Amino acid sequence: MKFKRVRGVKDILPEEVEKINFVVDICRKTVDTFGFKEVVLPVLEKIELYQHSIGETTDIVEKQMFKIVARAENETETIVLRPEGTAGIVRMFVENNLKDKYPLKRFFYFGPMFRYERPQKARYREFYQFGVEIFAEAPPSSDFLLIKIANIIFEKLNIKVELEINSIGCVNCRKEYIVELKKELKKSNELLCDVCKNRLERNPLRVFDCKTDVDKIAKLSEKVSLQKYICDSCKKNFDDLITILDENKIRYKIVPTLVRGLDYYNGVVFEYKTQLLDAAQNTICAGGRYDRLISELEPQVKYACGLAFGINRIVEILPKYEKKVESIKVGVAVVDERFLLPSFSIINKLLEKKDVQIVGPFSQKSLKAQLRLFNNENCKYVLIVGEEVKESKVVIKNFFDNIQQTIELKDLEKYII
Repeated sequence: MKFKRVRGVKDILPEEVEKINFVVDICRKTVDTFGFKEVVLPVLEKIELYQHSIGETTDIVEKQMFKIVARAENETETIVLRPEGTAGIVRMFVENNLKDKYPLKRFFYFGPMFRYERPQKARYREFYQFGVEIFAEAPPSSDFLLIKIANIIFEKLNIKVELEINSIGCVNCRKEYIVELKKELKKSNELLCDVCKNRLERNPLRVFDCKTDVDKIAKLSEKVSLQKYICDSCKKNFDDLITILDENKIRYKIVPTLVRGLDYYNGVVFEYKTQLLDAAQNTICAGGRYDRLISELEPQVKYACGLAFGINRIVEILPKYEKKVESIKVGVAVVDERFLLPSFSIINKLLEKKDVQIVGPFSQKSLKAQLRLFNNENCKYVLIVGEEVKESKVVIKNFFDNIQQTIELKDLEKYII
């Protein structure tokens, strides 16, 4: 019987893992420069967390979450696989009282997310995100820091992107705007796709996420512009950010229809897009502010913002990159099991002095089989631990030039070059 992987997920083979590690390593080193600390979020969360934060009328909550079936009759909670990281890190921040534990409230995470979507190129039901979150830092400096970090990372990855940015205002800004938007949408109701007709009453801002009637929605945004309703405070935050971007020569495009598909956003939102993927999947990094969400759950903290990189999509378009210089591979062979313990002592001393990758020992294999294995693993050197070890010596063989000699153990590090 042959088993196949579940639809919408993928097996990540060594070559792709190497690329993922390359991208994530750049992300980690970049955010580390700015004082971010890594956290690990649970894969499982209660469904109410996402209903409250992301919004009950969003596609994620309505259609895309994987629910876990309870194992016991007395378990009444609905548990889901996390569809994104921000809601989870907000819960973690509040539940663990992180506001009092860290002077600099900057965190990052990396891991898989899960959404029940129609699988296609660069869109999977299990996908990886690298997220960056900032708490208790006011706009526009915190917004700029996120954008600066993203720009540095894409520059290091040699990926060309376009930054799209907008302000969706606060709850107060949007009240009057949503009333006017509904009126305009009802006038054009027969022209809307079925999905947008459903969104009209439940969450009208989501029509701007429509992938079917893009041109119609663009014209609609010109008729009823959110920017006309933005309050003075939100307008100042956005204008100040634009000024900082201009002063730092960061290129951007203001897109009035950019709203993001998650209800927790307010104020500044942004996306990084690439021309190397189809329009429906061309966003490879996105983020914005969620001050309202954090202040609801933790009233003493007024500000929060964050972004997430779509690692799978970035890897999909990753240009050629220089492979990380690997440590020297050293095979350790033992003549027989009597020399297994001394071989570990040699390995420990070698690791203290040298950046090497150890292969072996394999005491259950013959010496000939061990040497063949080390050769296949592209080891540069092989240490053969036998009777010589009783005199504090070891046999070393260089597979590259085929030279074999017996040396003093105290001189071993001099020969591993």
